Amino acid sequence: MSLDDNAARYLQVTPSGAYYATVNSQPDDARAILLQLMSSEAALEFSIELFAELADMEESSAQALFDRLLARRFLGLVSEPTEPFKGSLEAGLVDILPSLSSSGKVVLGDDQGFCLASAGFEQDHADGLAALSADLIALHERHGRLLNTDLKLMGQSWGLLDPVGNSILGTWIVHIGSQSFALMIHEQPNLNQQSFVDLLSALAVRYLN
Repeated sequence: MSLDDNAARYLQVTPSGAYYATVNSQPDDARAILLQLMSSEAALEFSIELFAELADMEESSAQALFDRLLARRFLGLVSEPTEPFKGSLEAGLVDILPSLSSSGKVVLGDDQGFCLASAGFEQDHADGLAALSADLIALHERHGRLLNTDLKLMGQSWGLLDPVGNSILGTWIVHIGSQSFALMIHEQPNLNQQSFVDLLSALAVRYLN
């Protein structure tokens, strides 16, 4: 989107940007600014001065970072920004979670095995899957060096597959600061949409602010 006119443009984190921000807990400038934007309580009108202030950088370095995020489509500029997440996390997740799965079945658990929210599953099944997700988080952390450093697979997801390799139940590990979560999705995931950003923004608001 052009920056040459005088219309206001607002900073908007994209689904791929939200994924990058939370895919691991290794600190970097891009991840830090994306998480900051996701946890903002108000839509932020773009200026390089504001972006530099948020990133705690000189304007030249901030411009380079902004251009990189824009080129990778981690960040966009929009004339009508999405309303930042507000209100109860639990209430918000009720509306968000079903849209992330083709079957409407999703569980969000934390690294202690607690079920924060679920959709489409009976509660006892959701609680059991949340407990399983905590084991997967621990398993991934235990073998992370082999998978991501030695083998350079750079994955943060686990899946239960059918005989031809289609995912029956996928688990995406999400990092918000020092906290880890597991998003368990039945059948086809629908992550390339605003509701995925809304979910991660809701977690960022709760656990970063």
